[in-house]
Amino acid sequence: MPRLSPIPVSDLLLDQKNARLGEEQSSQQATIHALAQQQGRRLVRLAESIVDRGLDIAQPFTVVATGDKKQSYVVLEGNRRTLALKALETPTIVQSALSTGDFKKLLSLSARFMAKPIEEVGCALYEPAEEADAIAFVISRHGGAQEGAGLVEWDSDEKDRFLARHGAVGSRSYSGQVLEFIDELDGPSELKTRISTTLQRLLKSSDTRAKLGLDVVDGELVSHYPVEQVARGLRKIVDDLRTRRKRVPDLYDQKQREEYLKSFTSAELPDPATKLKAASRLSDLPKGKTTPVAPKSKPKKTVKAKPARTSVAASDAKINPTPQRLNSIYNELVTLNADQAPNAGSVLFRVFVELSVDDYIVRHALMTEEVRRNLPLAKRLKEANAHLLAASAIPPQLHKTVDQIANSTHGLAAGLTTLNQYVHNSYSFPKPSELRLSWDELQPFLEAIWK
Repeated sequence: MPRLSPIPVSDLLLDQKNARLGEEQSSQQATIHALAQQQGRRLVRLAESIVDRGLDIAQPFTVVATGDKKQSYVVLEGNRRTLALKALETPTIVQSALSTGDFKKLLSLSARFMAKPIEEVGCALYEPAEEADAIAFVISRHGGAQEGAGLVEWDSDEKDRFLARHGAVGSRSYSGQVLEFIDELDGPSELKTRISTTLQRLLKSSDTRAKLGLDVVDGELVSHYPVEQVARGLRKIVDDLRTRRKRVPDLYDQKQREEYLKSFTSAELPDPATKLKAASRLSDLPKGKTTPVAPKSKPKKTVKAKPARTSVAASDAKINPTPQRLNSIYNELVTLNADQAPNAGSVLFRVFVELSVDDYIVRHALMTEEVRRNLPLAKRLKEANAHLLAASAIPPQLHKTVDQIANSTHGLAAGLTTLNQYVHNSYSFPKPSELRLSWDELQPFLEAIWK
């Protein structure tokens, strides 16, 4: 029988036979890369959830002991969570499988995670001889409802009802409110057709709500008509959807929904002569209440000031270098604190500018390799700058600014003489503010190079 046991994350092994992957993997490194590539942004989203809310203790990992001298555990259930935890501890293990934007997000999550890391997790531990039982458990978990033996997923209406009843949202979705209204009037339907999504799509339109005699106040549906009048159109819609007279493809786009509402007869819509003096909550009408509803005043949103940038490079720059080393250098510049490491930042910045210019020159065959190697950076920078202008890739004003940087004129912070001094002059001390300003001056040019 399995036992619940805390196990260090470092002792967990991803399942190289993971069913999410197209084929069995040859090693842990291959499994990490394949699963990270298959999950992509979903892996980063899972990592974010773990950092924000922790792990769900109600869902232990299912593991099988390897039986080796150095005890390890193969994860049968919880591979995504295992990879997310390992990636939060060491983001570079999944860097090659993620986009630049997703990897940047993971780096920032990792910094938060390491302030309070998760070093061990709760596991349902099976011994090697019990592996067949562990597999049977995982199959029951992922094999669907299995006539009630497995996990029976909630439909959209049940999820909506749970959230509303447990206070996770202010009120039910529009579709949930209408279904409760109709079921309270007519009794629960024996038809179990799932209609919440299509009904919600209809009710999100203010024109549709107006035609049905409804409005919205603070997330709740309110009626401008007595109970039987507003029930006319709502009853027809719910009945059409539950009996499948109308299906998802019939009401998918806006035009289809408009045509559907036009087909309603006057007897299927509220009578304008019965309109109430003041709107009442839809949920109150079946109880015989018509309490007037007025919108609540919404508190003014306070706009939080964006914290000042501490890194050398701006994280929102549209820069995605193809060469892996250049990509890594840019990611380091995004995370490197210029106030704490100005010398490292200045040298790395100078290297990134030079390698970026050289890569552009090679890609566009602007000069021979011998000429490029013997030209100073200022001249190579101007050559790339002139080519970008001729290709209409940068505006004339930016071209002029970059030429000034190459010539180190007009006192621009990003002047090449200054950048060169940071690398070659032991008496030149880079200022963090100047480093950030230099990046800002060169960022549009670097974005054009890597576009």
